[in-house]
Amino acid sequence: MKKKRENSAVRQKQIIDAARKLVVKHGSEHVTVRRIAQEVGVTEGAIYRHFKSKRDILSLLIQDIDDTLMSDIRKNYKGELKTIETLGDIILSHLSSIEQRKGVSFQVIAEIISLGDKRLNKQMKNAINNYLDSIKDILSQGVKKGLVRDDIDLDAVATSFLGITQGLVNIWALGNYDFSLQEKYKPVWNFFREAVIKH
Repeated sequence: MKKKRENSAVRQKQIIDAARKLVVKHGSEHVTVRRIAQEVGVTEGAIYRHFKSKRDILSLLIQDIDDTLMSDIRKNYKGELKTIETLGDIILSHLSSIEQRKGVSFQVIAEIISLGDKRLNKQMKNAINNYLDSIKDILSQGVKKGLVRDDIDLDAVATSFLGITQGLVNIWALGNYDFSLQEKYKPVWNFFREAVIKH
């Protein structure tokens, strides 16, 4: 039984990865269960053993994106902000994950929103709000510790923080991945850092 569950988890991961790849390549409206099955190398019936519909696949993909973003935060932030560079490290973790997967997380967000599915959009909105709340909490601690300016709008700063990654990834994808995200990030991060740090 344990082996069956493990095999099921592996297959679900393959399906999610295939959906992610196809969303980036063709756009979410052109992703079908048939195409996903072809990408994984299984029958459509095998996909339906794990998911009821394309919407369920995309829903799990959103959950995977949420988990990845939050994991990048947890990896770099251990509950105490000792330096503003922790925020930069979080962005670097995002960019490293994105480069390994060809930018998919942020492109998938945009693609899923473009579908206009209210349930998926609500799930995506909750995931993004969860992320923004976590960044605001870190910034708020930075204000208390005297690392972050106390005269700035934390909502706006958290949104700008998200925008750094989103903007870089969009330019990178449109340029056919022809530069290193981690190199391009440095001047953008320095600008953001100087705008929020308490001097």
